[in-house]
Amino acid sequence: MTEVVRKRRPDVLTLVAGLLSLLVAAAGITGTGPWEIVDLRWLLAGTAVVAGIAFLVAGLRNSRGASGD
Repeated sequence: MTEVVRKRRPDVLTLVAGLLSLLVAAAGITGTGPWEIVDLRWLLAGTAVVAGIAFLVAGLRNSRGASGD
């Protein structure tokens, strides 16, 4: 029989947890905290931009799928 292979999407929560753990490990190795390297205002602004792009992409994907009904 033919087996259907489904495409797996990455788990966002695990990805974020992994990136945070890498950041903590780098801070431990270098002896400096991430707050000493990155300005929190730029971090918040970058997060807002990434979230906005993600929302736009999600909205476009949902609107394309709804037209086939």
